[in-house]
Amino acid sequence: MNMTIAILAVSFLPFFEARNKVANFVIDPPSEGASVKPTLPNLMVTETCPACEGKGELVLEEPDYGQSKGRLGPAKKTRKQCPLCNGKGKIKAFMNPSDLALQVATDRAAFAAEHQGRGEIAVGEAFVPNAKYDGLSKERLKLVEEAFGHPCKNCNWTGLEPCKKCGGKGLVKCTNSDCKGGWAVVKTTTESSVRKTGSSSNGIRSNGGMRSRSSGSRSTVRKETKINVSPCPTCGGARQLVCPECGGRRAHPCSKCKGLGTKTKGSL
Repeated sequence: MNMTIAILAVSFLPFFEARNKVANFVIDPPSEGASVKPTLPNLMVTETCPACEGKGELVLEEPDYGQSKGRLGPAKKTRKQCPLCNGKGKIKAFMNPSDLALQVATDRAAFAAEHQGRGEIAVGEAFVPNAKYDGLSKERLKLVEEAFGHPCKNCNWTGLEPCKKCGGKGLVKCTNSDCKGGWAVVKTTTESSVRKTGSSSNGIRSNGGMRSRSSGSRSTVRKETKINVSPCPTCGGARQLVCPECGGRRAHPCSKCKGLGTKTKGSL
């Protein structure tokens, strides 16, 4: 397999190769002044905003919750800047955790296949030339293995762990209890008392005189419900919020290895 073909925009292949060179320095020390520094790839990516789909703005069409009863014409539409991407149409975040796991597995398999194809022998996570393997003592092999290192069990080489608050999504559901699909729907009921006065009527007394009768008055309670529908003041119509824990980045530096990606005493 040609390793250059497998190198994508985000790849762990250079990282694995650098660690392998460091491991093989145990067998063949580098020339004076030469150095190799294994560095994890930049896992921050730019993606299309999921709220506005890259448009930078939201077009909100007012839903009908009964507030428009008697109103003529089409539903009102509101245009506003997307609150999630601030009108940019793009968001920056660490790779989606599932995509990241697949990338690591793919790159590790490509790395192993390349070295196995050369006839090299695995020493822990490292590979050494076949011609030099037989002459290495157990102690030297152990040093080679330790120089390459092992993946942190918590983050598996990545140095990142998904945010627990948002489950690695970078977004959380709008916290406004009145929010329905990005719209704040508020019902207000008012009561008013209405007094009705009874009618009066005249009658004829038995002695021929007139008498007046009145049924009196009574009060009734009238209830009126008003429905107000407006873009949610919390999410701005996006229905989601940037995760308050990770700031929308989906992940944090691994708490076990402190972002190194390799097994340490604290990540055992």
